[in-house]
Amino acid sequence: MTLEQRAQKVRKELFSRYDQLNSLWEKAEEQLCKNHIPRAVLYQFNSYDMNPGERDVTQMLQCLGLQKIKGKWRISYVEFPDWCECQLEWWTPIIDCSAEIRVQAAKHVSAFRKHAVESAETFVPEVDDAIQQLSSALGQPDNLAELLAERAKLNGKPQ
Repeated sequence: MTLEQRAQKVRKELFSRYDQLNSLWEKAEEQLCKNHIPRAVLYQFNSYDMNPGERDVTQMLQCLGLQKIKGKWRISYVEFPDWCECQLEWWTPIIDCSAEIRVQAAKHVSAFRKHAVESAETFVPEVDDAIQQLSSALGQPDNLAELLAERAKLNGKPQ
């Protein structure tokens, strides 16, 4: 087999696999979004030395995240140095990343999904606290049943 024939063969094999990989990433995103994760999530799955052998070593962090990009929650990827804070504009939807990144990140999807659900769970008491603070500031009940009854009364609906 010539080099050109080998190249054509491997290209064909990879392209069909890329379609399958992308489809699975889209399914993972769909499943995660069905869980209604309430806030952005960052999950670091790898780090490496950017300048090994130098005195001041910078760690590059590789992360999966659930980020709102152009109004839609997306599984995304970012890589950034450990000495700065990650910026929203650095995130790239995983589907738009190189095949190498999509393959590398796939190994971490289960842990990422678990981390996303745990993030949502820790958000519940924060919402409860916000409700209590707003209710107190407004002199309103912080009991959901009372709030719904009051809203129904304001809207002229029987309870």
